[in-house]
Amino acid sequence: MKDLLMKDKVILTCTVGLFVLLGVIVVGDFYISLKENKGPDASVIELLQMSITGIVGIVAGYVSGDKKKDCNNDCCKV
Repeated sequence: MKDLLMKDKVILTCTVGLFVLLGVIVVGDFYISLKENKGPDASVIELLQMSITGIVGIVAGYVSGDKKKDCNNDCCKV
């Protein structure tokens, strides 16, 4: 964790924050559903599907993006 770049920290913070927020929303909706004896709201399920798809796309773009190579190691020397 010591040698994380700033963009690594931003992606990590966004991902963890989104999952915490989604967790709170889902737990709250399921709690209300149990108290009112009805099924979970369809909009919450749709929100989950869209947010998971979005965060997977963001993380995949981050992982597949170019990273600066450290030219102090042997892979950059020609």
